Amino acid sequence: MSHVLVASQVLLATVFVVSAFSKLRNRAALQSFAVTLRLLPGAVRFPAAVAAVGMEVVTAATLIVFPRAGLAAGGMLLIAFSMWIAVSLRSGQREPCQCFGVSATPLGPVHLVRNGLLLLVVAVGWVALMFPGGPVTVVGLVLAAPVGLVGAILLIVFDDIADLFLEVSGSA
Repeated sequence: MSHVLVASQVLLATVFVVSAFSKLRNRAALQSFAVTLRLLPGAVRFPAAVAAVGMEVVTAATLIVFPRAGLAAGGMLLIAFSMWIAVSLRSGQREPCQCFGVSATPLGPVHLVRNGLLLLVVAVGWVALMFPGGPVTVVGLVLAAPVGLVGAILLIVFDDIADLFLEVSGSA
């Protein structure tokens, strides 16, 4: 199970790093993310955006150094993001998701599904912590790290993958 924990750590840390980087790459990107936080008063949006990105960075680092704390932080952050999405959808706010850079895809149920899958990875990481098994081996790392990266990539482009399937089923 130790290798499962490594794959979970790599996947989650990669997702949080890419998400944070996409918002921090320049001031315009961060400002664009802040604008999407329409449920908040105008004066609070930019500081809230900075705080959210800061939490993503801290969570990614914590996942690698202190897995237990990192998984807890990642789970709480994903729950908070999911609640934000649900409240936004319920109130009719469908601002494009700036999760992984500028996007024209409006918030929708697909974002809740992605966060649910990420929460599942957090849960799998917790199980791996509870039942650690043997020590991490080099061969195990060589397999676990790429599995985590591939999983992260699939979740990062989840909107696009979902769009492909929704378009195909919509045109059939």
